[in-house]
Amino acid sequence: MIESPPTGLAAEINPAIRGMMRAARDMLQHEHSLLGSLGFKPLLLGAGKTSFSLDLPARFGDGSGMIHGGFLTVVLDSLFGLTVFTAMEEFKPIATINLRTDYIKEAAAGSRVICDSVCEGVRNEVAYVSGRLTLDADKSLIAIASGAFMVGTKGPAKGSRL
Repeated sequence: MIESPPTGLAAEINPAIRGMMRAARDMLQHEHSLLGSLGFKPLLLGAGKTSFSLDLPARFGDGSGMIHGGFLTVVLDSLFGLTVFTAMEEFKPIATINLRTDYIKEAAAGSRVICDSVCEGVRNEVAYVSGRLTLDADKSLIAIASGAFMVGTKGPAKGSRL
């Protein structure tokens, strides 16, 4: 479900971006194989602000019953990228420049977490995002992160090989 953004923000989202976000929500919930298997649920999609909840299955564990930090980083990177899209006036491809994640506590396999993120701003075609992962059950902090994303990147040329 997409919750209504706080007063004043609804008008800030370009209708084309709003439509793209609805399509992204549906794709992430029903077609993206990884997120679809995590019980992925959007809680808030607003202008430069998102919140999602998801499960942490044991298959992403580190062997000790805890979730591997690398998996949490992939989740943060993916959801931060989606947050960048909510801050843009028009769709442009993006790419991660960097992502810093500080792990505060481990998360047990089988937990449900919430990822909240905010696009702090865009300058010179670089978007800056910050956010956090918390346990859904008790709201305890698992990780904080910040990242930068290049806006307007070009994909590989058609037919090219990496």
